Amino acid sequence: MRYYLKKLTSQELGYRKGIFTTGQYFYISKAAVDFFPPLSSAVNNDTVILEFEVDYRDIPVNANLVYHNDKFNREHGTRDEYRIYLNREIAPDDFFFRPGDIIVIERKDKYKYVLERFREGNKKYDKLDALITARKMRGQHALINNL
Repeated sequence: MRYYLKKLTSQELGYRKGIFTTGQYFYISKAAVDFFPPLSSAVNNDTVILEFEVDYRDIPVNANLVYHNDKFNREHGTRDEYRIYLNREIAPDDFFFRPGDIIVIERKDKYKYVLERFREGNKKYDKLDALITARKMRGQHALINNL
């Protein structure tokens, strides 16, 4: 199995100056983009829908993976980043995911994944945090083969 681990930040969860103010997403490290389906730099903001199994819903949920890429396809463009945008299916409310939470995404197939959330105090949290720290991937991300 292959897993993508990410420690969530206040920026991606919509906090500005400690106050929740905007939409939420998971920022995806460019070092981990091969974990997800390929997106084109030639198509402005290329997008794919990913399906996630989560333990808090009876059926899989969908979320968009977007490659913000105007650096490659628009004059004066500057963006070159990947994000999975959260919606009410994947984040039932604005505070479901919190800064410091660790998400673990397991790839089942090209468009199908399993998403788990771990919060400080969970017995697996410290182990996952240590794995992220040991990988030294910029931005508190990690790709690992076994958990």
